[in-house]
Amino acid sequence: MTAYTDGTVPFLVDGEELKTYYRIYGSISDDNLPPLIAVHGGPGLVGYYLSPLSKLVDRNGRQPVIIYDQAGNGRSSHFPDKGPEFITIKLFVDELENLIAKLGIKEYHILGHSFGGCLGAEFEAERHPPGLKSLILSNSLADMKLFAQSEAERLATFDNADELGAAFAKGMEDPKAFRAALDTFNGRWASRYFTERPLPEDIDPFLWWFGDEEKGIEGDYTVSGKMVEDKTWTILGRIHQIRVPVFLITATNDFVQSYTAEPFFWGLKKTKWINLEHSSHLPFWEEPENYMNLVGKWLEHGASELS
Repeated sequence: MTAYTDGTVPFLVDGEELKTYYRIYGSISDDNLPPLIAVHGGPGLVGYYLSPLSKLVDRNGRQPVIIYDQAGNGRSSHFPDKGPEFITIKLFVDELENLIAKLGIKEYHILGHSFGGCLGAEFEAERHPPGLKSLILSNSLADMKLFAQSEAERLATFDNADELGAAFAKGMEDPKAFRAALDTFNGRWASRYFTERPLPEDIDPFLWWFGDEEKGIEGDYTVSGKMVEDKTWTILGRIHQIRVPVFLITATNDFVQSYTAEPFFWGLKKTKWINLEHSSHLPFWEEPENYMNLVGKWLEHGASELS
């Protein structure tokens, strides 16, 4: 495993101090390349499943990678008593902006995976951060209505779609059935080409939702369970506000089908789009060598060619 340093930075929200946990692979010194900040999905997951991106450090020894747990999740501050009025897109965009400032990063790239891509796109469209050099939107989307359509289409491919749908609707009211439904659905449309079962701890994206008493992990579904903006968010009327080069990565067998990200391609002048044939939703685990090669080349050359 690539060596890393980790820690927390304070994040002040309405006078309340939260902590954001981060992990840095490589070094963010001035002698190195601008870091890649990886923004995890969910909402409500944690950053560790993006750890394969640390392999980018080994390409040239100068490409640092940063992952972090968004507020409410993992090793960052939790807030089980907060409601939808607190758990917003703005909260997580503010947190990303705060993390960058607290780490003293001047220039950087962002890779947003799944819902993390929504946050990355929102960050650029609304804040125009001066140090952002490019956006990589991996297995992500431009509109939640398109996403809901895509997910429903994938669910309909199962013979027991009604049973799975009922388990999803009940959620944590029946955690055992919910977990089983997630494993079934994701086995086909999220981790199809990663065949190890059960999923290892460092790839299991739902470990921190359900918890594991033996590992000392207390489950917390607060963010995903209470957030409402993740059902309505869209950037369709604001794509033109994105100024930096964008690299779209989609996958043929993803539950987030490629048409959900396609508006970025048609709405921006500086865009590259690659579709992966042998991946579903976790290409950095499913075909890591190809994925790291594509992302590494983008960081080294691709973004500058489109800028």
